[in-house]
Amino acid sequence: MSKVPALETTVILLRHAEKLPWHQGLAPRKEIKATYVDDHVLSCKGQERAHALVGYFNHREEMQSIFRAAPLAAIIAQDVDTTPTPWGRSERPKQTVAPLASLLSAKGVEFITKTKKQAAEVLEEIRSGRWRGRTVIVSWAHQQLPELAIALGVKREKVPAHWPGKRFDVTWVVEPQATGPPSFRQYAQRLMYGDKDTVLDLGESSGRGEEGGEDED
Repeated sequence: MSKVPALETTVILLRHAEKLPWHQGLAPRKEIKATYVDDHVLSCKGQERAHALVGYFNHREEMQSIFRAAPLAAIIAQDVDTTPTPWGRSERPKQTVAPLASLLSAKGVEFITKTKKQAAEVLEEIRSGRWRGRTVIVSWAHQQLPELAIALGVKREKVPAHWPGKRFDVTWVVEPQATGPPSFRQYAQRLMYGDKDTVLDLGESSGRGEEGGEDED
């Protein structure tokens, strides 16, 4: 097996913002869930978070300290898969970072979109050295975020196995180290009413069947 090259780019992993909840925020009966149609876009609260993230990344000290050490170079967002056999039709990951990308484009920050099927290409590009010593934000479906962190070199036991369906308020940061595997840190965003002060526990439930749960992202 070939050796995985050492990570030389700081990667911020971000779940997309809120989507429309189930009626009254309750887990539906099986027969009701079967009729659910996902509109693939952010809810009003999700749009609020997308705009709040502009201030979060431009002014929050924990993010600014990352960018001082490794300036932000690119924002990568999961895009809609328009192929005949689509996997991932959601516009939410792109919508979540669109306001931030629009603001930072004038400063030379790239905005790149890839589909779920192209996750391996995202990893390859990050590892290519293109953004060596810089930072990249990746806005993606929450189901894939744990595996993306592990693929970047974080030890599996340090990464929550599941990203709970109800949580839209956490940021993950993977940072290269001089020796050994990259570090892995979580931050509570604390941006919106109802956001928690805690990050994801390693043994936290995946949130299946809950509001905003395991539907396609």
